Amino acid sequence: MPRKRDRGIDSTMPTNARTRLTECEHCGTPFTPKADERFCCHGCQYVSQMLHEGGLERFYELKGRQALPPVGSQVFETTESEWLEVLQTQSETEGDPRFSNAELGIEGISCIGCVWLIEACFRQLPGALDIRIDPREGLLNLRWQSGVFRLDQFARELHKVGYRLRPSTLQSGNRNSSRQLVNRIGLCAFFLMNTMLFTLPGYLGMGGEFFLAPLFQLLGAGFATLSLVVGGGYFINRAVQALRTRVLHIDLPIAIGLLAAYTGSLLGWASGYTNLIYFDFVATFVFLMLVGRWLQEVALEQNRARMQKQDFSPREVTLSGGPRDGERIPVAEVHTGQVFTVAPGGLNPVASDLLETEASLSLEWINGESEPVEWPAERILPAGSINIGLQPIRVRAREAWTDSLLAQLLQRPPNDFEDRKLQTILKCYIATVLAVAVLGGLAWLAASGDLLKSTQVLISVLVVSCPCALGVALPMCEELAIARLRRYGLFIKTPEIWERLQRVKTVVFDKTGTLTMDVPRLKDESGIRDMDPIAGEALYHLVRDNAHPVARSLRETLLAYHPVLQKTESAAQALDETVGQGVSWKDRGGNLWTLGKPAWQAKNGAQPAHAHTVLRQNGLLITSFEFEEDVRDDAVHVVQYLHQHGLETAILSGDAPERVQRIGQELSLPEDAVLAQCSPTDKSDWIRSKAPGRALMIGDGANDSLAFDHAVCRGTPVVDRSILEAASDFFFFGRSLRCLPELFETTRKRRRTVLMIFSTAVCYNLIAVSLCLAGLMHPLLAAILMPISSIVTLLLAWMGLGKRTSSHR
Repeated sequence: MPRKRDRGIDSTMPTNARTRLTECEHCGTPFTPKADERFCCHGCQYVSQMLHEGGLERFYELKGRQALPPVGSQVFETTESEWLEVLQTQSETEGDPRFSNAELGIEGISCIGCVWLIEACFRQLPGALDIRIDPREGLLNLRWQSGVFRLDQFARELHKVGYRLRPSTLQSGNRNSSRQLVNRIGLCAFFLMNTMLFTLPGYLGMGGEFFLAPLFQLLGAGFATLSLVVGGGYFINRAVQALRTRVLHIDLPIAIGLLAAYTGSLLGWASGYTNLIYFDFVATFVFLMLVGRWLQEVALEQNRARMQKQDFSPREVTLSGGPRDGERIPVAEVHTGQVFTVAPGGLNPVASDLLETEASLSLEWINGESEPVEWPAERILPAGSINIGLQPIRVRAREAWTDSLLAQLLQRPPNDFEDRKLQTILKCYIATVLAVAVLGGLAWLAASGDLLKSTQVLISVLVVSCPCALGVALPMCEELAIARLRRYGLFIKTPEIWERLQRVKTVVFDKTGTLTMDVPRLKDESGIRDMDPIAGEALYHLVRDNAHPVARSLRETLLAYHPVLQKTESAAQALDETVGQGVSWKDRGGNLWTLGKPAWQAKNGAQPAHAHTVLRQNGLLITSFEFEEDVRDDAVHVVQYLHQHGLETAILSGDAPERVQRIGQELSLPEDAVLAQCSPTDKSDWIRSKAPGRALMIGDGANDSLAFDHAVCRGTPVVDRSILEAASDFFFFGRSLRCLPELFETTRKRRRTVLMIFSTAVCYNLIAVSLCLAGLMHPLLAAILMPISSIVTLLLAWMGLGKRTSSHR
């Protein structure tokens, strides 16, 4: 078992609320332990046991101190295998009948240990021949023995240890941006070395009369030209595209400096005026800017890759009755009057008439309330309701998909956020540089009448004032800040989040799944931990395929303590459901096992006190379970932190008033900041009226979608049924909210570091531009000053964000 690590006292929390952190023994996520907890969630506890029982402990040696996303609840859910069966059939009917191959996408790869574990799971299966893994793209290439190896079995084995297979088409293109930059960087590094190789002899004293001098100049110019085309073209094209939309981009001053240096070099080469030749500068600057941009892109892409793509939004429905019975059609083709089925755990896409006598539903996507609802046939089934019963339900559409409220909530508006501060800085910077360069050149022309010298002054100002700090040090700040937050389980998705966070004055929480966990917590787990094998097997059959929140909680706890149950064979008899009461099952011996409300199926009316759910055998009580809404760790202390730093806090929930008010009281929030029974429109209206342009919204469901659209910054916890990851600026894993104070602290530290870098850059530019205006700047001096300034700003970035505080030790 990996050693439990103590993280020390968290210095981001209020003084009276600082608690001792520990790291999860499986994923390494920091959390506040309750009693003697060693894992941050049941998922991590389950996977750890599976690895040790399977002799796969080497995973921890390879992983080292690399933090992984918590496993969470997904490992306890059933895996979709229909598409894998279709893929296997297609693969085995084409080509060589003895051997087959396929490409698959995979989610959850975070380190070299993950690669080793996936390979080990593959090689343990019969018929497995060869596997190749591309961790950057999240792709697997498999080769197996036809008729022996089973893709669905491989998917189940991976699912047990926290990975999920996906069609490769969903994975492709994830990292095109950074991959293109890597290709450009490799080429430009080659061009830079050759440019310097043929430029250096001139700096070392080779005169123009040397017979190879013209050839060296030609080669230097050629490689610098290739650098400008291959690497500089990236920045020039982006600058032009931004100008077409009337937006100033950070790439514009980079493009101006590159074009000025190259133009001056061509003029100096043609005229023989060596003080204008900046070919080596062009090649060096292009390379450094590409490396800086790659750092920024790859950090964000790594974060996006950590988020497993749980697209719970409906894609298809299965028609019921008529000549097209059983046919699956895209949800976009659903129209009024069509009859279709909603599978257990499935989502109803449109308002419909229920064709069954009754159904058990969850409305958590509609109002955020996770408590199941008994739905009679005479009531209209709303779009977004989830069937948590054990059987499919038949419904008749009352509207087309395009008219559905759910379709409207799933539509995302374009990201029109504009960093006004950056726009102002860029305008002033570009105007100042151009003005100084032109005036300096004109002054030299008027004073000396030397056109080449005045041109050299103008070009040198544009060259030395290129934004090295913006192009190299700021991406480093991004990488260090993102890495800092990653250690707390929070992942940044959008580069403009820092400016968004600086505008935040109000933090708005949804309740269910955000301030609380998405499944209720079992108060006392000893009944599960000490359960005898026969009762445990019966309970597992009752909850295995049950989407009810209580069943999900019991399944997690049961498998966390008894993972061997997942190998249990299918039940001898199917489960029966009594809507609103519970589920029952007969074992092979004829014993009737029931799980449900305390009074249901009770023999002699015996009911335990304070129980929420009971397990019975032939009407006799076996054990009882009591649940509570599980508030996320450190929620009280996080709210205290927000208030101490001048940030208002509010709860906007669709849940019942008594449940929302209880959470509000626990967090010591004023009554007017705690709103219950909010519709999606109510949430967005509150943000527009109470916190326009200054709200951070943290939510997880479709009912938070409109509020997301009107918040300046958006975050979401990664849960099983969330659809807001794509629209969020950041997401976080785990059961704690401690990452939020760290997010604001990192934002402040990044802002201070950026100010130091800008101040240093201003001082550098004042000195360098003064040398240019004095006519003392030489291409060799410029080539020396630029790397020095980049190194200094990189050191400042490391000093500001790279050092760990006591809370990280």
